[in-house]
Amino acid sequence: MSSPALRDSLRLAATVTVVNGFASLTGLPFALYASLAVLSVTVGNYGNTLELGRQRLIGTAVGAVVVFFGYRAFGQLPWVVALPLALLLARLIAGSLRLTVGYTVCCFVVVMGWLTHAQQLDTWIPLRLFWTAFGILMALLSLRLFWPSRARIQQRTGLLQLLVDLGHTLEAVAGQQPGTSQPHPQRRQRLGQQIRGLRTNLLALRDQRQGALLELGTRAAQHPLARMWELLDQTCEALILDLDELRRLPDPEWQTWGLQGNATAAAAFVEAVAQRLLQWQVQLRGSLQLQPPPSTPRPALPLEALQTPEALAAYQQLTPEQLQRVASQLMVLNRIDHTLESSERQWSALVA
Repeated sequence: MSSPALRDSLRLAATVTVVNGFASLTGLPFALYASLAVLSVTVGNYGNTLELGRQRLIGTAVGAVVVFFGYRAFGQLPWVVALPLALLLARLIAGSLRLTVGYTVCCFVVVMGWLTHAQQLDTWIPLRLFWTAFGILMALLSLRLFWPSRARIQQRTGLLQLLVDLGHTLEAVAGQQPGTSQPHPQRRQRLGQQIRGLRTNLLALRDQRQGALLELGTRAAQHPLARMWELLDQTCEALILDLDELRRLPDPEWQTWGLQGNATAAAAFVEAVAQRLLQWQVQLRGSLQLQPPPSTPRPALPLEALQTPEALAAYQQLTPEQLQRVASQLMVLNRIDHTLESSERQWSALVA
C-alpha cells in the first residue's frame, strides 16, 4: 500500500480488533482500557509509540497507587475536599517524574477510581494496569509486524534520499553554463524551488528525529548512528545555504572577462561534489551498520586552475566590482570544499 495514512488506519483497526477479540475470550472485566491504550499511544512509528506507552503506563501506575492509598487516608472526608487532595498528591508525584502525557492519565485514573470504582479498587486497579499494559504491548507489536513503521528506518531513508536530491541539485547547478537555452531568471526560479524543497525535507526529518532517538535507547545522543544523523543534517544544511547563496549572487561574465577556464574548473568541482554526495548515499545504503567514507579521493577545489597565467592576466583587466563578483563565487565554492572535508573527517572519527 502506497498511502501511509491508509496503512496506519488499517494497522490500528486490525490491532483493536485483535485486542477486543482476546478480551472477549478471557471474559475479564474492564477490557475497554486495552482498546483505549491502543488508540491513545499508536502514533505512526515505533519510537513515539514507545514513549507514549511508557508515559501512559507510568501515569496509570502512579494514579492507581494514589487512589488506592488516598481513598483509605482521606475517604472519611467529603469528596469535594478529599479528591482535590488526592489530585494534588498525584500532580506532585507526576511532576517529580517529569510526566507530560502520563500526567493527564494519572489524574484521570484518580478521578475514575475515586468516583466510580471506589468500592472495587482491589479488583479494578490490577485489571486496569493489566489491560493498559496489554494494549501498549499490542500497539508496539503491531508496528513491528504489520507494515513495520520504525522512526529509525525513516530517519535513515530520509537522510539518504536528501543526499540524492542535494546531489542532483548540485549537478543541475554545474550544468548551468552561460549560453544555455533556458533564460537566466527561469534558471534561478527553478533552482529556488529545488532549494525550498530540500529545506522542507530537512525540517521534516528534524521533526521525526526525536522518535528515532527514542528507538536507540536511553543514551541515544552518544550513539554513533545518532551522531551520524546530526553530521549529515549539518552538512546538508550548510550545502543548502551555500546553494542558495550561489543562486542569489550575480553570475560573473566568465567568457567575456577571459575567465572561461575558471568557469570550467568551478563547474567541474561542483559536479564532483554532487558525485561525492551520491557516493555517500551508496556507501551508507549498503549496510545498516555505520560505514566509513568512500575510499576514493575526495574532490578538492582546484586552486591551481584559478591561478593560471591567463587567469592572472584577466584579473588585471577587471574592475573592483567585477573582481568582487568573481571572488564571491569562489568564496562559496571554497566553503563547500571545507564543508566536505570537515564532514568526512568527522565521519571517519565516528567509525574509528
